[in-house]
Amino acid sequence: MDASEHAVRAAGSGGGPVRAPRAFLAQPRHRMAVWALVFAGCWTAAAVKIAGVTGADGLVVGVPLAAAPVPLVVGTFLLLTKARPQPWPHLAFALAWGAGAGAMAALYANSWSIDAIVERADERQAELLGLTVVAPFVEEAAKGAAVLLLLAFRRHWFRGPLDGLVLAATTAAGFAFTENVLYFGRAFGEADGGAASQTAAIFVGRAVLTPFAHPLFTSAIGLALGCGVLMRRRAYAVGTALGGYLVAVGLHAGWNAAAWKSAAEDDPLIMLGVYFAVMLPLLAGLFVLGARLRRTQLDAVARQLPYYVRAGWLTWNEAVMLGSVTDRGRQRDAADARFGKRGLRLMRQYQWNATALAELRDRTERGHVTPDAFTPRERVLLHRLWSARMPLHDVLTYIVPTPRWAAAPGGRPPHAGMVWAPPGAWPAGTPYPPAPGHAAPNAYRAPPAVHGGPAAHAWERPQAAERTTQQPSASPP
Repeated sequence: MDASEHAVRAAGSGGGPVRAPRAFLAQPRHRMAVWALVFAGCWTAAAVKIAGVTGADGLVVGVPLAAAPVPLVVGTFLLLTKARPQPWPHLAFALAWGAGAGAMAALYANSWSIDAIVERADERQAELLGLTVVAPFVEEAAKGAAVLLLLAFRRHWFRGPLDGLVLAATTAAGFAFTENVLYFGRAFGEADGGAASQTAAIFVGRAVLTPFAHPLFTSAIGLALGCGVLMRRRAYAVGTALGGYLVAVGLHAGWNAAAWKSAAEDDPLIMLGVYFAVMLPLLAGLFVLGARLRRTQLDAVARQLPYYVRAGWLTWNEAVMLGSVTDRGRQRDAADARFGKRGLRLMRQYQWNATALAELRDRTERGHVTPDAFTPRERVLLHRLWSARMPLHDVLTYIVPTPRWAAAPGGRPPHAGMVWAPPGAWPAGTPYPPAPGHAAPNAYRAPPAVHGGPAAHAWERPQAAERTTQQPSASPP
C-alpha cells in the first residue's frame, strides 16, 4: 500500500469526524444555536439553585420583577453607542453570559465559599466575609470574563473604552437580573403574612433605586480593557486590566459592606447615604465619560471624512451629517420613510462603516495601527461603505445638514477641516494633506463626479445596482 492509499484511508476514517464539527461551527447560525443551548443550560442550573432557596413560587414571582429594569439599564447604555453601535450578537452574548454562565458560576462559587467559611467561623462573620471578600472577587471575575472573551475573539470590533463600557454594562445587567430573581423570590418566600409588602420593598431598593449598581462596578473592567486596546505595550494593557478589575472589586465590596451594616443595624439611612453620596456621583461621572467618548468618535468623523470627500467617496453634506447624532437620526428616518426596514438597515451599515473608517484613519495617525495594516482594512471598509451607499444615493445626497455653528465666532464650523461647501469650492487656506505614515485616499483616483459614484478599483468595485423609489436593490455586504 503506497503513501497515497494511506492518505485516502486516513482522510476517510479519521479526517471526517474531526472536520465535521469545524464545518458545522463555521456557520454563524450554528454557533449561535450552540451558544444558546449552553446559556440555556447555565440558566437552568442557576434556576435550580435559586428554586432551592426561594421555592417554585418565589422563582415564578421573581423572574418578571427582575426583568423589569433590564430594558431601562441596557437601553440607557446603548444611547452611548449611537455613533458606532455594537453588533447585536455581541450584546446578546454579553447579556446571556451575565444572566446564565456568569450568574451560575457566581451562585455556586459563593455558596461553596460561604459554606467553607462557616465551618471555621460563626454565621455572622461568614456572611460579612462572603459579602465583602468572596462575592466581589467571584462576581466581578464572572462578569468580566464575557468582555474578555469578546476582546479575544472579536478583536476587530473592540476599538476602545466605549466598546468595553457598553459590553461590560450589558453583561452586568444580565447578571443583576438573575441575582434579583434570587432576592425577590427569597423576599416573597420567607415573608410571613406580608409577602407583597416585603417583596415591594426589596423591589424598590434593587430595581428602582439601584438598578445601575452592577453596571457601575463592572464598567471599570470594561473601560480598563478598552484602554488596554489602545496601548502599544502588552504589559501596560495587562496592568490596566488588572487595575480595572481591582477597582470593580473595591466598589462592589464597599457597596456590599454598606448594605450589610445597614441591615445589621436596621438603619436604611446608612445605605441611602452611601447611595446618594457615592454611588450617584460615580454613576453621573460614568455617563459624562461615556458621552465624552461618543463625542470623541464624532470628532474623529469630522476630522477624517473630509479626506474621503476630496477623493470623491462622499459628498460634503454626508461628511457634515455623519458628525452629528441628530443628523444621523434624520438620515435613518429618511431611509426608513423611503425604503422601509431594508433601507433603515442599509443606512445603519453605511453610518457604522463611515464611523469605523474615520476611527481607523484617526488611530493610524496616532500610531495605534501600522501603515501596513491600515491599507487592507481601509479597502474593506470603503467597499462596505460604498455597497451600502449606492442604493441610498438619493436619500444621502439631498438631505441638508442642520446648521450647528450659527453662534460660533466668525461663523466658522466647530471642527477644524470640516467645510460647509460642495466639492470644488474649498476656501483658500484649508488644506487636506495626507495623513502621516500612509497613503491618502486621493491615491484611489476617484473621479470628481460624485453623483455617479467613484470608479473603484477591481478589488473594491461593488456591483452596480439600479436605484428604485420603492426598495433599495443592492444587497448589504
